[in-house]
Amino acid sequence: MNLIDTFRYLVSLEQHKHFSRAAQACHITQPALSNAIKALEDELGTKIVNRGRNFEGLTDEGKRVLASAHQILHETESLKQDISSRKGKPSGNLIIGSVPSALPLASRFAVVLQKNFSGITPTVRSMASQEIDLSIENLTVDMAFGYTDRFELNASESSVTPQYSEKYYLIRSNVNKLAKSQITQEVDWYEAAKEPLCLLTAEMHNRVLVNDFFRAVGITIRPCMQTDSIFTLLLSVQNSGLSTILPGSIASIAKNFDGLFISHLINPKAQTPIGLLMPPSRHLTIAQQKALELAKDSAWLSQISSFTNP
Repeated sequence: MNLIDTFRYLVSLEQHKHFSRAAQACHITQPALSNAIKALEDELGTKIVNRGRNFEGLTDEGKRVLASAHQILHETESLKQDISSRKGKPSGNLIIGSVPSALPLASRFAVVLQKNFSGITPTVRSMASQEIDLSIENLTVDMAFGYTDRFELNASESSVTPQYSEKYYLIRSNVNKLAKSQITQEVDWYEAAKEPLCLLTAEMHNRVLVNDFFRAVGITIRPCMQTDSIFTLLLSVQNSGLSTILPGSIASIAKNFDGLFISHLINPKAQTPIGLLMPPSRHLTIAQQKALELAKDSAWLSQISSFTNP
């Protein structure tokens, strides 16, 4: 039994919640995955996976094994990177999580990092805030861009590197769909509430923030439409008479669409800090160390505003 491979299979099974999809992600057959996990259970003398007709979750013992698997796989990747880096340039995989509103930042960051260190292979994943908190804790992502005001930070364990303050914009449809999008005069939140709004769904942290900003002016907002996709928000506004509220990083992309009016929201001039969230420094791989250096670099920080505001 290859313990490292079996741990990868277990992590994949927990992520996909399905034996066939987990096996496919690991590029093996379903029987091979099932047999490997059964062999691990026999080796440890305990049941790890609850099995029925389908995957039914991990046992309490399985959850403990999974936590160890995450740690061992992370340390294995760190060792591989350390050995490879001693031979030359930094190399290895780097999984970057990001809340949807910070994806433009995360993707730009990944491009710059890969350009600076061609041996590093970044993977950018869109994740909810709650998922980021858990993933940082159990080391299933290497770093993440997220809302630092809600990150469950233990100063002795994890770190936050500030990146920028998220601002908010009202996006409205222009009657002339073919006209270039325009940056128009500022609009206050009270006036924005009068628009037929399409917003993110209630469980998303960005929506929680928007609700709070409306409550600050005495309004409980009731949107005409909801979605969990920022891209759907943009398409819905562009192809209808609806309006939406988006952070500056997405509004910066929206200005490249046709037929939109984009207005900075004021009264209050709401801002929310976005930062790079990292696991404990003692766990950092070479790729993570280089990413952290980039996040603190003055040249990088000076260019962020150019793509986080329209």
